[in-house]
Amino acid sequence: MEMHKSKWAYFFLAVSSAVFLYFLAAVNNGTSLDFDRYFSKYFTGLFSENTHPFFEVMDSLGDKAGVGIITLAFLLWLWLKYRNYEAMAAVVFAVAAGNEVNKWLKEAIGRPRPEQEHLVNVASLSFPSGHAMIGMILYTSIAYFIIIELKSRSAKWLTAIIAGIWIFLMGISRIVMGVHYPSDIAAGFAAGYIWVFISISLYAALKLMFSRNSPKRESA
Repeated sequence: MEMHKSKWAYFFLAVSSAVFLYFLAAVNNGTSLDFDRYFSKYFTGLFSENTHPFFEVMDSLGDKAGVGIITLAFLLWLWLKYRNYEAMAAVVFAVAAGNEVNKWLKEAIGRPRPEQEHLVNVASLSFPSGHAMIGMILYTSIAYFIIIELKSRSAKWLTAIIAGIWIFLMGISRIVMGVHYPSDIAAGFAAGYIWVFISISLYAALKLMFSRNSPKRESA
């Protein structure tokens, strides 16, 4: 599966760009969004207090410590199993640079957090959601590098579906915890997909460059 050659990948890139720009314009204009009112009410009503411990765990997997541990574990797996240094570099770039881009966007846009009870501590601004953006970057990267090693089509689909559900739950955990507007999450997913597309495309170019420059083995 070569993401930079997939028509679906470019389709989702276009959709993600449109979604991010739409919510960016709405937030910058100070527009009150029906999208936020509806989905905030929907998700907080759908998940009772009994589910909060689960969402707190999902939330913790998207904070600095959770992302750091999972990233290091995946880098170790790539090194021990495949010695795939280009993939390791791509993951580090995607997560580290993506985090810096997210912080820059938050400061540039300056949207405050929702005025409601926050069930977890927060210290930064709201738009776009860092959990949604970095979660999309990290877990899409992990899914991608697992999928390219799988032979079974059903296993590839299962991996993609699990990653999608995981990313979605991590995103909505921030709505349930009361620390983000749904538009923050949607924009975070969109920005995360754009960034991971760029990162994996750079990985593919790097991989191709190294394969061309590597010395060919002489035939016996």
